[in-house]
Amino acid sequence: MDHIPTTKNCIVIQETAIRCCELRVERQVKDAEGQDQLEYVCGASGGPEQGHVLGKSGEDLSAMAAICNACPIPDALESHRACLQLVPVRRFPAGQRVLPVIQPSQQSDADNQPAEAYFPCRWFYTLYRRDQPRNCDYCQGCPYWFPRPPRELIPDYWPETRKMLRIVSGEEAITKPPTGFTPEARRIPDKSWNWWQRLRDKIHL
Repeated sequence: MDHIPTTKNCIVIQETAIRCCELRVERQVKDAEGQDQLEYVCGASGGPEQGHVLGKSGEDLSAMAAICNACPIPDALESHRACLQLVPVRRFPAGQRVLPVIQPSQQSDADNQPAEAYFPCRWFYTLYRRDQPRNCDYCQGCPYWFPRPPRELIPDYWPETRKMLRIVSGEEAITKPPTGFTPEARRIPDKSWNWWQRLRDKIHL
């Protein structure tokens, strides 16, 4: 599937402009006729295996565009204050994990409700329990802030996503300590060293 970048924040897929997001993932599946088909999955709602299916290649992607273009998570992840500890999640109505196949006339009121976005922190989620923050305002001035690397470099990212979803859904009680990362402390040089020994250590000789 050809993806055409348009601006910094959007991409065109099948002639539909959709908000870029590092948590939207693609999954190869077989359609009803056994042909390969690409699914677009919201990783923030459960990861590649359990996330909400936003749309499928070759089908109408207007619903996917409406969901992704209204989501606050991409802005948070593109911010210069995006943090290693942040695990944003999105909970869809009625716990939906797959693309609905019912007709519009059969949809319930819950199906029409917008998905809810939460912004748990791996250090402070234990303080908020089920009522996790709905934005990143609380991140300002945080002593645990650390620049966010690409998602692929963050250990256990999808399992942590599923855990945070269970917490905001009330499916899991908080019984364990925070799982945040602490940057390695700088070693204080031995003052008894000569200046040339300290210099050698600094340049790793």
